[in-house]
Amino acid sequence: MNNIDAKITAWQLGPVTIMRGTATPTTRVAHPECFGRFTVIALSPAGAIRKCMRRVAQMCAKHSACERLDRQEARA
Repeated sequence: MNNIDAKITAWQLGPVTIMRGTATPTTRVAHPECFGRFTVIALSPAGAIRKCMRRVAQMCAKHSACERLDRQEARA
C-alpha cells in the first residue's frame, strides 16, 4: 500500500461526510484498472483513505483470481 497515492475530497451533508477518493499508483502495477475514483461514506478523511485502499485491494485480489483461473483453464 506504500505505492498508492490517495486524494480525498469531502462534502459535509449534515452529520454525514461523503468523500470521493481517487487512488492512483505511484509505480508500475500489475492491475492499473483496479485504481480510480471511489465514493465512500466515512467519518474522517483517514477512514475514507482506508476504504479507498481496501477497495483497491479487493479489486486487485479479484483480478488476480480471474487471471489464475484463466491460466488454469488454458492448461486444461
